[in-house]
Amino acid sequence: MKVYILTDMEGISMAYYWEQVKGGEPFYPRYRQILTMETNAAVQGAFAAGATEVIVNDGHGAGGPEYNLIWEELDERAFIEKPDSSANILPSLDESFDALLLVGYHAMAGTPYSVMPHTQNSKAWKSFRLNGTECGEIAQMALIAGEYGVPVAYVSGDKAAVAEARTFFGDDLPATVVKEAFASGRIKSLNPREAARRIRSEVEQALKLPKRKPYYFPGPYRMEIEFNTKEQADTLKDNVRAARLNDTTVAYSADRASHILHL
Repeated sequence: MKVYILTDMEGISMAYYWEQVKGGEPFYPRYRQILTMETNAAVQGAFAAGATEVIVNDGHGAGGPEYNLIWEELDERAFIEKPDSSANILPSLDESFDALLLVGYHAMAGTPYSVMPHTQNSKAWKSFRLNGTECGEIAQMALIAGEYGVPVAYVSGDKAAVAEARTFFGDDLPATVVKEAFASGRIKSLNPREAARRIRSEVEQALKLPKRKPYYFPGPYRMEIEFNTKEQADTLKDNVRAARLNDTTVAYSADRASHILHL
C-alpha cells in the first residue's frame, strides 16, 4: 500500500494567528515542531496500517524557500518532497498510490467559525469556483488526486475544515478535529501531544477500511477567481488564459483536473 500525505500548516493544533505559520516570524519555529509531530503521527499510522511506502509533501507556503517540516526529525521511513508551484503541486502522485491523507488543513475563504480560512492567496482571493461550485484547497487537491484514481482517505484540521471535507467526500470520511474556532478568532485546541496520538490512531483505522471512492468528475473545467479588489484582479490583465468577467473576477479553463490551478 502506497500512501501520499499532503501537509498544510493552518490546520495544526494550537495555531490560530497568521504569524505563527509564516516563515521568519518569531513564533514560526514552535509551530514547525507541531507540524512535524502531527505529520510523524500520520506517517506512523500509515505504516501501522500496512503501508509499504509513504511520501510526505511539505505543502504549506510559508513565504520563503525553506521547508516547514523539520525534515531531520521526520520519520526516517518516509520520503519528503515539496511542490515547485501550483502547476506541479503533487509531484510524485500517480496511479500507483492507494490513498491521499490531508494533514493540517483549513477551510475555504469566507468560512465562518474557522481558523485562518483562505483559498490559495489569503490576502487576494475572495473565492474560487469550479464549474460553478465554490470550493477550497481540500476539494482542489482531492480532484487532482482523483484524476489518478487516488481517494482522500483521511483529513486532519480544524472543525470547519473537517466539516467542509465531509461535505464533498461524505459524512463517513475519517478525520481528526484538532481545534475549533470561536467568533473572536481564538480557538479551543487539543494539546499537540494528544492531537498526535489521535492522528496516529485514526490514520491507522482509516487505512484499514475498504478503499474509498475517489473524488472526481471529468472536464472540461471552468474556474472563476473572485479577488478582494480590482487592483488584485488587474495583476492578471496580461494573462492570455484569463478572461475578465467584471472588475474583480477572472475566469479560465482546463481540460484536465491536474491543470485546474494552471493560471
